[in-house]
Amino acid sequence: MTKVVSPHLLDDVRNADSTAGRIAALRALKNDIIGHNQKKQAWTELGVLPLLSDVLLSRRGVVARKADFHSPKQHPTEEDEMCFQAITIIGSLALGGPAYTAPILAGETIPSLLSVLSSPSCPRSLALAVLRTLNTIADQLALVYQNVDNQTQPMGALLFTRKYIPTFRGILQQPGNSPGAQPCIELVADLISKTCSGEQQKSLLAECGVLDVLGLRLAAFVVAGGFVLPGAENSCTNSGALGYIPDPAPADAKLTPILRAIAVIIEQSAARAEHLLTCPALVTVFPRSFYDLYLGEAKKGPWRSSYSSGYGFTKRNVLNPIDSLLPSVQPMQNNGSSNFPPLGSQPQYDKRGQFFGPQPPCTDSPAPEEPESVLVSWLLYVARADRGYVRLMAARILATLFRHHLLKKSRVPMLGFLLVPLLVRMLDSAHYAEDSSTFDGYMNSSTLHVKEEAPAVLASLVMDSRELQKFAVDSGAIKKLAQMLKESFAPTSEAGTPMWSTTKRPATVLVQSTDSDVSLGPPGFTRQALSKIKYREAILKALAALSLVNDDYRKAICDLGVVQHIIDSMKPWNPETTVLGNKTCITELEGNTTPVILAACAAARSLTRSVSVLRTSLIDAGIAAPICDLVKSSNIEIQIAATSVMCNLALDFSPMKEALLEANMVPLLCENSHSPNANLRIESLWSLKHISYNVPNKMKKDILEALGIEWIKQVLSHDPNDPHNARRRQDDVASELPSSLIEMGTSNSFGEQVDILNPVIPSGLEPESPMMDFDGHIPDSSISSKAAVDTHSAENVRKRRLALNGDLDQTKKLRQDDTLAQEELFDLLRNIMCGPGAPDMIDYLLQKFGQTDFLDILASKLRPRPLPTANASIASFKDKLTTSQQKSILHPTEIIRAVTYVLIHIAAGVSRHRHLLVFHQDLLKLTMALLSHSNWQIRANCVWIVINLTLDDDKTDRASRVERAMRLKSLGVMERLSSLEIDSESDVRERTKTALDWMKTLLGQ
Repeated sequence: MTKVVSPHLLDDVRNADSTAGRIAALRALKNDIIGHNQKKQAWTELGVLPLLSDVLLSRRGVVARKADFHSPKQHPTEEDEMCFQAITIIGSLALGGPAYTAPILAGETIPSLLSVLSSPSCPRSLALAVLRTLNTIADQLALVYQNVDNQTQPMGALLFTRKYIPTFRGILQQPGNSPGAQPCIELVADLISKTCSGEQQKSLLAECGVLDVLGLRLAAFVVAGGFVLPGAENSCTNSGALGYIPDPAPADAKLTPILRAIAVIIEQSAARAEHLLTCPALVTVFPRSFYDLYLGEAKKGPWRSSYSSGYGFTKRNVLNPIDSLLPSVQPMQNNGSSNFPPLGSQPQYDKRGQFFGPQPPCTDSPAPEEPESVLVSWLLYVARADRGYVRLMAARILATLFRHHLLKKSRVPMLGFLLVPLLVRMLDSAHYAEDSSTFDGYMNSSTLHVKEEAPAVLASLVMDSRELQKFAVDSGAIKKLAQMLKESFAPTSEAGTPMWSTTKRPATVLVQSTDSDVSLGPPGFTRQALSKIKYREAILKALAALSLVNDDYRKAICDLGVVQHIIDSMKPWNPETTVLGNKTCITELEGNTTPVILAACAAARSLTRSVSVLRTSLIDAGIAAPICDLVKSSNIEIQIAATSVMCNLALDFSPMKEALLEANMVPLLCENSHSPNANLRIESLWSLKHISYNVPNKMKKDILEALGIEWIKQVLSHDPNDPHNARRRQDDVASELPSSLIEMGTSNSFGEQVDILNPVIPSGLEPESPMMDFDGHIPDSSISSKAAVDTHSAENVRKRRLALNGDLDQTKKLRQDDTLAQEELFDLLRNIMCGPGAPDMIDYLLQKFGQTDFLDILASKLRPRPLPTANASIASFKDKLTTSQQKSILHPTEIIRAVTYVLIHIAAGVSRHRHLLVFHQDLLKLTMALLSHSNWQIRANCVWIVINLTLDDDKTDRASRVERAMRLKSLGVMERLSSLEIDSESDVRERTKTALDWMKTLLGQ
């Protein structure tokens, strides 16, 4: 270590008798630190960071006044210069590498920087220095191994609090054309995109108005480009609008930081995405109603007369004027019949959570289409007209809006023809080019960002659309991605070699942490190594998205020889087997981080959906062994991802099912079925369901015993839609106390919260604004005052809807977890009751559960239940109603369908099992009432139950068959079956014909 030349400088700074003397000491200290990495370590260990924090905190002046970022600040004072020197030293220390982030976070460095930034008298030059330093720290934190592995950014929790968010909002709100404002605006936007990683932080930024201010900055670019819709100035005072046309963005303003910050905030939340579209500034420049353009007006905007021909836009049938700037795209033709709906109307690909990335809330069916924001057209125009990172960020926002069904369905061909090919082109290394939005700092090369993020944006866009997947494949995406994945395993170039150190250290220090502000933390990655990690993860996500539903695409991936690379991507990195040597950072991983493993599992799960791939490429590559190892991982996210792959490996036709049994995975899956994590619990039950099919009865009994009969009864008896249970579970989660019932609503930890390959359904649950109860009435004194209150009321509606959606999403997630766990358990019982030894297993279940208890549980799931009341007053009123007047609702379709399958298997048992069903006080009556259910599979299952109850499979059982037929007739089954002879589904009609034949034969008709 280089010896510190002037250790007395700390005393000079600490004991200076004047501000000027302290400035001189800080300058000397700065000169001794900058450019000397070994001296940086020595100064840190001598306690320079706590001293610098004290210097910054000593500047706290008047705090009663709110910071004003809308006007230029006064000239810097001596105190400001003192703080500037301290901030510069902190920034220099941060540039020393990831190891310096630990002491920076451990002390008061970040709070002291924020105290300066939020000070009312902070000059713009000082604010700029603080923001640059914060960005430098954020860049270095991104290189720390634990942050990369856990996909976290600990700095966000310090920055985005109710105390400091107003400061950041104020910086973003300042006029962009004022001196020095634009760099501060862009640095704040960069800080959001780098450090805002948690759902709570994103929600808070939206709630506190930051998303609206970013929308204002975006609208400024719309104005600058001349894209304000005709007549917008006449509607800017309407309810929900800004009240004025925003000023145009300055010529030197950069669009990319704004787009990127918006993309980060709205991802994984339909509520926040919709909140962006209703942002007052965007509603002002893109009003819902606009005037058609005529020749004279067309010459004033970016749209030209050649598009309008003097007759507006009627000739091109566009949704808005900006659409006229886009190439014309023919709508896709639907040649299918009513029995085969278009691909876009297909149900969700998979009812489980998506497999890498946070799981957005889902609904059972998309809500009716609402008017589309013109922002969609503008983003599509920007994506086509611009290049590089600007194009990618515009596409990223479009992908988020598309996933949340905020684009019209008619946009799919336009996205396929105009946007998908551009994203596929960006996969080519030759296409990476610097653009005008390159960020400051070595961490922020737009070339690296495009390389790392383009495959992930493509995956996000196509994951929910078979049509877009086809467009991507037709553009050559699979071939390019396969080659890219192979390249990601090539050695890192020597350009990424970090500085040499005299100290040899094992890589285990990468997972060690320190809480001291006078000692260095663990080293991290080089920028090139981090890029390689992100690059491989994004490629695997794209391959998973493209191979989700099409077997031909899966085979194409296997034919390109990347299956082994996908399996190699599942190998975790073990710090204990790696030695850093004399390097201060790690340049190469002999394994993979958690995000890469999750993405690899996602790709494997897509490939395992193919029977042929399961029996050829995957078994040849030996996928079963690494998956079994990952299920045993101590990382719960990896456990969930690996278990989701195991669900497909455990299918009866899979040649690897036997390997799973030999690896003794059943006890571990049973144990994980009791996990407090909802996703791990559900995936484990799903795997057990597949394993239990067509195995010996002994193993089936072992599974039931390992799960616990009482636990199964408890789960199946629970009502997922009971609002009291939902509220209690939310309270349990909030207080981190276990529920007396299994907690079906813990947060999703699959991936970042894993859903990147399951459809996202739009927010459409919240009542319309007139149904909500908001304070504030509209006075009749004047139109202007009414408009002002309208605007205020509209803003209250937006905020209320945003908060309400958050509550609804949480409640909905809890209910979905409950429902899915019950469905998997019923399906598990269904598989246990089939096969050669089915009658014995039915007897076993009835004995263990208790015959009455088991059948009562089944009946409870078929019995309509009273509609939950919204509040006590409604409940009181409801008590006065007669039973016939009370409304009721059925259990979820998934539960009813699963229960009817269980009944089918019981009815397929021996005579005594059929007798139990027929003469249970409610079960048969409730089942036959479902012959008119709206779901055709449930109707078909109920007919199947009738067939099994009257089946001639035992010649000695005719008397019992007649008795059962008479019982069915007394319940009106003959009339119900007759009505199903003209059912819209052929499967229902064919089964009905068989059922009627058996019934008529037994009844002598």
